[in-house]
Amino acid sequence: MPDAPILYRLRVSPRARDVSLRVTIDRGLEVVVPEHFDPVLVPRLLDRMYDWIRRALARAEVNRRQREAEPPWRLPREISLPAIGERWEVIAKESTRASVSIHDAGRERLSIIGALHDERACRAALGRWLVRRARHDLVPQLDALSKELGLCYRRAQVRLQRSRWGSCSSKKAVSLNAKLLLLPPAAVRSVMIHELCHLAEMNHSARFWSLVARHDPDFHSHRKSLREAWRSMPPWAR
Repeated sequence: MPDAPILYRLRVSPRARDVSLRVTIDRGLEVVVPEHFDPVLVPRLLDRMYDWIRRALARAEVNRRQREAEPPWRLPREISLPAIGERWEVIAKESTRASVSIHDAGRERLSIIGALHDERACRAALGRWLVRRARHDLVPQLDALSKELGLCYRRAQVRLQRSRWGSCSSKKAVSLNAKLLLLPPAAVRSVMIHELCHLAEMNHSARFWSLVARHDPDFHSHRKSLREAWRSMPPWAR
């Protein structure tokens, strides 16, 4: 029996089909349940998953301490986008503007101008730029892969997400995390295959994983590398 109660956040998701547990540095344990799920059943589930939860919380605490020990915020001098084989030189210029803007200065050079002392504004500007690059490069890749696999989506969107590389809704809308640009091409392809396979199987059943394996035979190793990739994100993208 657990020797201490587990604190958690409960979130009801209309898109959820099953109960899922997520542990993050900022939010701790989050329990995501489908609509009409009886929350009285959650403690019993947590009891069954107690050992896994404690290990996950311990890892999150280690990562939190590492993050706190990181050096003070500074703009990157260079941004590498392995997914599309690009490496951008960052040219920063402080100004009296209250905001921060980013412009393509040509030849893979980024011009960042504005309140460079404002970490939040800089992160937001870099995030917007990353989303633009992902829309430009990742959505065409998704479209080509969709046609290759014969799995057609209705809409594609790109966002910045903290804990998911991608998702697929019951309305056949595929969402990609802009941070996929920071991963190797094989990992990006694996994420896209995973989400496209949900167009045929909106679950994680044996049939779903069989379909994934047909198109991505090394998906087991890719899943492991994707779980570890969160820890290797550059400081500006965390």
